Amino acid sequence: MAGRSKKRILNSNRLRWLFILLTCLSPLTAIGQQLDSMSLDRWKLLRETERYQLQIAEKYYREKNYKVAADEYEKYLSLYERSDAAAYAQLKWSLCQVALRRSNTAIKEGFQSVMDYWPDSDDAVAAAYYIGSTHQGMGRMPAAKRAYRAVLEKYGEHLVAVYSAKGLADIATTEKDEKTILAMNRHLTFQVDRNRINSKICQTASQQLAVYFFYRAAFDDAVKSLATTYTEGEPLVDHVMSYLRTPLSQLCADSKSAAKGEKLATIAILYFRKQVPTAMDDEAKRVGRKFWLHIAAVHALARHENEVPKVYDQIAKLYGNDDETLTRFAEWYKSQKNYDEARQVYRRFQDKINGLNQVAYSYRQESKIDPAVTVYRQLMGLDQDNPLHWKAEIGATYRSFRRYEEAIATYEQLVTEDVEKEQSWRWQIATAYQDWGKYAEAIANFRQCTNFPENYKNMAWCHRKLKQQKQAILLYNQVATHEPSAPWAILQIGYTQEEAGQKEQAIKTFQVVCKRFPKDGHASQAHAHLQNKYKISVTLGGGKDG
Repeated sequence: MAGRSKKRILNSNRLRWLFILLTCLSPLTAIGQQLDSMSLDRWKLLRETERYQLQIAEKYYREKNYKVAADEYEKYLSLYERSDAAAYAQLKWSLCQVALRRSNTAIKEGFQSVMDYWPDSDDAVAAAYYIGSTHQGMGRMPAAKRAYRAVLEKYGEHLVAVYSAKGLADIATTEKDEKTILAMNRHLTFQVDRNRINSKICQTASQQLAVYFFYRAAFDDAVKSLATTYTEGEPLVDHVMSYLRTPLSQLCADSKSAAKGEKLATIAILYFRKQVPTAMDDEAKRVGRKFWLHIAAVHALARHENEVPKVYDQIAKLYGNDDETLTRFAEWYKSQKNYDEARQVYRRFQDKINGLNQVAYSYRQESKIDPAVTVYRQLMGLDQDNPLHWKAEIGATYRSFRRYEEAIATYEQLVTEDVEKEQSWRWQIATAYQDWGKYAEAIANFRQCTNFPENYKNMAWCHRKLKQQKQAILLYNQVATHEPSAPWAILQIGYTQEEAGQKEQAIKTFQVVCKRFPKDGHASQAHAHLQNKYKISVTLGGGKDG
């Protein structure tokens, strides 16, 4: 802040009493107001000329034009040093200095001034927090921690205490200070009265605290932490499962922590069993099935391979089978690389078509092509409304395993059988030939496609692979008539001329790209290529660098 304005503020004892009154009229803590904005009650206390000047500064601040905003806030302080919003203007001037990377100035001449001259204002409370956050942003962690702890001690019921506790937790995470992490997350989880502004921070703290407890097999403490955020019953139980997964999996995966993981799994299973409803109406069955699926998941995460099938059998006895439950069961078998058992489960689906589709896909996952094709052929006969869909899956299966001849034969059949999608299948044939390395055949099929310029781009590439650069360049010139593709096409002409040994022509073509399309990314590629390959430096406007 300019020295002239500071002197005027120092001599204004009246302002301190005005802000004490203002604090009583509009306490920040009562309405959960953001730290860097002004309440409507405070705006009402300003004269119209004051509001006008402050609005100018706020406009530039919102636009992130911090240099101009800082000048406007300083102008406000110079014109209206006795205003009810002087401390607020000083606070926002300080935040502008932070944004302009003048952090020392922000702390010493900005935030500290707010605290010195308006110690009873909400702006002073905010400034105390910002001193800590600014030190943290500068990497001055000891100073940041001192400032944050001072805020917690002095303004424990204020919004800034929540932000300061989070700041301390963040620093502690970086420094691996487990004691402070635990203390701050406990504070945010259990001691802070949550509102619209601070709830997200407190919720995150409760989640982090729960994970911390799960890793230590302190299951009940983890549940208590989550219970501060989630409603008792189904929502809480579901989130317990969600945050339990990673700690349980990692503990059980390491021989050093396996005993702790086993303890955690045992407690978790008992917890979920207790949550299962005893009623058997439709809603209770839905919830009960879900909680039993949580139990199955715990056994799976804990590597209880013999117990998982038993749980799914129990679910079937209690609630019957449904496809969603069977899907999870089959997916677990696949995670164990037991595809045969998984396929047996898929064949139990009520939706027979989807079940067989999953059987076929499981064969593809095992790279067993012929059995997969056999199942797809079975689906063609079973699903009489969509036989062509399953024939397309046969083509895709052959192609994904590079059995191009069989894939192309399948797509040729689809060209005649699925006339509405003839172009799509023709494209599949062309790109399959291209992937197969049969470029002449690929070109012949691309010529039958109508999706210009993509078909021309691919034809040109195939000609280049056949060392037919002249034909490729002709095609690229046609692609260049498509305005969005022009920079790319001309760049490709340059590369193709290089391949043909036409060095001078290639250089001229790369320079054309730089001259005609200076703002396009392909011009940057041409520029870099000229520099790296030919040691020619040009500006992205065509002229040589001086």
